[in-house]
Amino acid sequence: MPKLMATLLGALSAALGLLSILPSFHVLPRSGLSWAQLVATENPGLGMVTGGGAIVRGLRARSLRGALLGLIGLALGVRPLIRRKAVNRAMSDAMREGLGLGWQGTIPEAVHRRFAQSHRTDLWGPILYLLRIRVRETRDVLFAAPDGHPLRVDIYQPEKHDGPLPAVVVVHGGAWFHGDKSTYAFGLHDRWLAAQGYVVFDVQYRTSGGWPAPLADVKCAIRWVKQHATRYGVDPQQVALIGRSAGGHLALMAAYTANDPRFPAGCESDGVGAPDESVRAVVVSYAPADLMLWPAEPDSAIAALLGGLPGEIPERYREASPISYVRPGLPPTLIIHGQRDRLVPPVHSEQLFNHLRAAGVRSILLRIPWGRHGVDSLIVGLTGPMIQYDVDRFLAWAFHRPPEPVPATSSITRQTAPDR
Repeated sequence: MPKLMATLLGALSAALGLLSILPSFHVLPRSGLSWAQLVATENPGLGMVTGGGAIVRGLRARSLRGALLGLIGLALGVRPLIRRKAVNRAMSDAMREGLGLGWQGTIPEAVHRRFAQSHRTDLWGPILYLLRIRVRETRDVLFAAPDGHPLRVDIYQPEKHDGPLPAVVVVHGGAWFHGDKSTYAFGLHDRWLAAQGYVVFDVQYRTSGGWPAPLADVKCAIRWVKQHATRYGVDPQQVALIGRSAGGHLALMAAYTANDPRFPAGCESDGVGAPDESVRAVVVSYAPADLMLWPAEPDSAIAALLGGLPGEIPERYREASPISYVRPGLPPTLIIHGQRDRLVPPVHSEQLFNHLRAAGVRSILLRIPWGRHGVDSLIVGLTGPMIQYDVDRFLAWAFHRPPEPVPATSSITRQTAPDR
């Protein structure tokens, strides 16, 4: 029995380690195996602890098989931990390159004290922080009902605050047809941001309609936040967008086509005139940026959203691609992407980043070598706290930086993507 227990524990450790290094499994529909792979990748301590236990049990029970399997799991678990310091340095370099030397100098000292003072790579620090913070939550507030479809928002506010605060509008992922506000562990991210001094609005959009209905709903949410700024203690001139996966695509489109009459909001204004849809910054994770890169699969979500394949309606794909609207004067953009993402390959973020830099837009690309689709979903995992460190500072910089003059060439004109 002791030998069997050592072997089983070693097999579990080796399986966790192998999951963390194997190519990514399909995530849509989200399978249990893909979730297990994400957890194993983002929590290498699981493989290390089980591996260490297997080695001890194997040596005591004289089970060479159990000890060897445990050693494999332990070694594979240590692998990303060895690389994290280099990744942290690369992320810091990317922030400095994108925002300039001394970029953190514009952040007030009082705001700086709210942040972690280094890239977090431990598990207990973020957990203790989330348990300690006090955030007021308001669920299921109706903000629009386009075509009779009710859309609601979850609102997260600091328990105590003075004066109007910046707002962060969060757009969920889910391949445009799935998902919901505050799903999975993303509600913890909303609570975290609220504790940093922001009012967070995690919004819904129509997941049953074709293009451009979801974009119209996100723009409607931005308008609603600005129209109800006084009610929720928000500064209407200080609004940022955060989006993940399909939500990242919608966030980019909303930020890059603000006030564009070709993409109107999906709701009427409550006041006199339409409020400004522009935002101060946008943060996206593993977002589709160039839809022409999408595989020509008839049953794919993007084909259902746009009503055809790229070869059939190429212009529609270009019109729905954020990369087509890159130009000077866009809001600063923080891009996050895992290099092992199979659903949305890293080339989307690489191309978007290159286009933004060429246009002179303040932009940063954070590359996570071991990251998969959903790399930032586990805020208490290996990567989540590392990313949150830079997201916190980027938002603070964006909200406190002095306004920059808008170039004369920044009027909204669609840049037609070259034929590919």
